[in-house]
Amino acid sequence: MKIKSSSLFAAALSLSLGLGALPAMAADWFKIADKVVDYKSETDEVTPQLGEKNVTHIKLVCTQGSVKMHKITLHMSDGSVKVIDNLGVLTKGLSSRVIGVPKGDSTLKKIELKYDSVGSQEMALLGMSKKAHVDIMGKNDDKDKSE
Repeated sequence: MKIKSSSLFAAALSLSLGLGALPAMAADWFKIADKVVDYKSETDEVTPQLGEKNVTHIKLVCTQGSVKMHKITLHMSDGSVKVIDNLGVLTKGLSSRVIGVPKGDSTLKKIELKYDSVGSQEMALLGMSKKAHVDIMGKNDDKDKSE
């Protein structure tokens, strides 16, 4: 019986230490911009500021409502473009998959988002849906700088 309880304690301890690293990983992400999504299909543009232009990854986080993501277009300083589509629907608390920014000498010049909020103005008046709020998050991996 002592062996089982000590091995359970060791497993619980290693699990808690492993979970303790998760907030540190999440802290690597920073907000580039936030957008309020209307109840119609729209395209928004975000221009990253100085330090945000060198991100290696981006993702979207829905902080309110639900949003249907049509596509994201990454415009690079060298004129190249990367289009990501089929991102699906994000609801409050969910994030998109992590999107790699093209590597090389160019930097991120502009992010173009095409989306629409799930719901309608009529439903919002009844309190049944809210406009979606989306945060555009960036990450800069030190590992990628050396490659």
